[in-house]
Amino acid sequence: MTSRRPAAPIVFAVLLAGALVALPHSGADAQAAPKDLVKIACSLPHEQLLRVWRGWRPDRGAQLSFVPKEPNFVGSGLPHVGPWDYIQTVPMFWYGPGFVKAQGEIDRPVTVAGIAPTAAELLKFDAFRAPDGQPMTEALLPAGERDLPKVFVTLVWDAGGINVLEEHPNAWPFTRSLISQGTWYTDATVGSSPTSTAQIHATIGTGSFPLHHGIVGHNMLVAGRITGPWNQGPSFLIEPTFADIYDRAMNNEPVVGLVGTVDIHFGMLGHGSFFSGGDSDIALTRSVIGGETLTDEGFEWNLPEREAPYYRLAGYANDVGGFARDKRAVDQADGVVDGKWRDNDIDQLLQGFDTPARTPYQQRVVDKVIKKEGFGDDEVPDLLYLNFKEIDYVSHVWSMNSPEMLDAVVAQDRAMKSLVTTLNEEVGRGEWAMVLTADHASMPDPAVSGGFQISTGPMQTMINERFGRPGGPEIVELMQPTQAFLNLGELEANGHSVDDVARAMMTFTQAETAAGGVVPNPGEQGDPVMQAAFPSAMMQDLPCLPEATS
Repeated sequence: MTSRRPAAPIVFAVLLAGALVALPHSGADAQAAPKDLVKIACSLPHEQLLRVWRGWRPDRGAQLSFVPKEPNFVGSGLPHVGPWDYIQTVPMFWYGPGFVKAQGEIDRPVTVAGIAPTAAELLKFDAFRAPDGQPMTEALLPAGERDLPKVFVTLVWDAGGINVLEEHPNAWPFTRSLISQGTWYTDATVGSSPTSTAQIHATIGTGSFPLHHGIVGHNMLVAGRITGPWNQGPSFLIEPTFADIYDRAMNNEPVVGLVGTVDIHFGMLGHGSFFSGGDSDIALTRSVIGGETLTDEGFEWNLPEREAPYYRLAGYANDVGGFARDKRAVDQADGVVDGKWRDNDIDQLLQGFDTPARTPYQQRVVDKVIKKEGFGDDEVPDLLYLNFKEIDYVSHVWSMNSPEMLDAVVAQDRAMKSLVTTLNEEVGRGEWAMVLTADHASMPDPAVSGGFQISTGPMQTMINERFGRPGGPEIVELMQPTQAFLNLGELEANGHSVDDVARAMMTFTQAETAAGGVVPNPGEQGDPVMQAAFPSAMMQDLPCLPEATS
């Protein structure tokens, strides 16, 4: 294996704005944890608890962790957050004639943390060590039997978990046809929870779980304040990505770039020029500057101001045409031109961008970037990172069981065929390799799964009323699908602890947590909704979760 060492020491200026060398305890003394809460935490299936532990970090994570009883879930908009197998299981498909073994399906547990170290093996690059992930060496031809690919592509079908593919088995014939020519892991999971976009893309890029790379959620504590993971550009990402290390070691000669949708996808790309010795990698988003959420999208390719100093915008992407034609094809799919996609008004869906029309359009942008930037034009391997988001959008609005999801998967499979064609034509057959995966799976329709949709509003109200004081600050600062940020000072001033809040949550019932038109399942009004709730800091010393299990 060729040895290529980094050309300069790793120096972060902001490892900075909240990263600590040691991981301190937070909110509770884990060693003195009450036996009842230890029993509750350890009652979770071990793999689920391990995923929760990997996804939390004491200096950044929420103080209270909880896991609803499967298939119950917390939050509106059909969230995809949790440690359960159905939301964790994702495709893991390695493809590249001449580089990847043609062995079809193999059964070995792997996680997305193994992507970065496998990329290093593929490129015969031994200067990268993943903190958590292990290389999937059985997917690769022996090093002596393969040259270096000119391009390596990491492709994420956002929310395109195995449950989505199994629900719509006939919607992805082209991708399925490739399986026998590559290696498809049948037991691949995300590996950590919460399963949100920002932290899992960082896991893909760094080969480490949030416990180590520091992006623990779409909201996290930095210097004691709740903030977003990319609110200060790439500075909160503690670990370097494979692309960071490789690009710098190769004197920034490789072409490295990402075509995504929003900046929370940047975690798989890396720090760009923020990384000591790095350069401004290509990056494309459609983020709304000053948007209300991390996933707000606009109508042009851009770079948010907080990222612009560290990456390079391929502005010519805005000259790629044909979107009107893509919209028209979606409209015509049912045989009637009426401005509708099935029963949905196309113009109300981000002027058509939140329909399957986005997928062929984005693929043409990818094609343009490959050609314009010269991916594969020389013998130095290049890195291309791609995120396609339509499956994720559909999963939140209509669920994985919907006919809209069928359309989304069909469009994604056609884009895969187009991508393979472009790579064969521009880079050359047998000159490139890729991995296809997802950052999480999708939530089933509760009408299908029987899951109860738990509302955060009633839970916050009950906690604030039970542990707060009239006119005082609220105890719950922010509640998310599997965790809550608490005002510890106010809680303690009122004579309570995180332990008390956890015990209270274990008593919450369907009737108490129903809201927004959701009603309890028949006969289950008094059923508790939680499988477990406990102070997050307990995970540092749980007897059922030794640190050696990392």
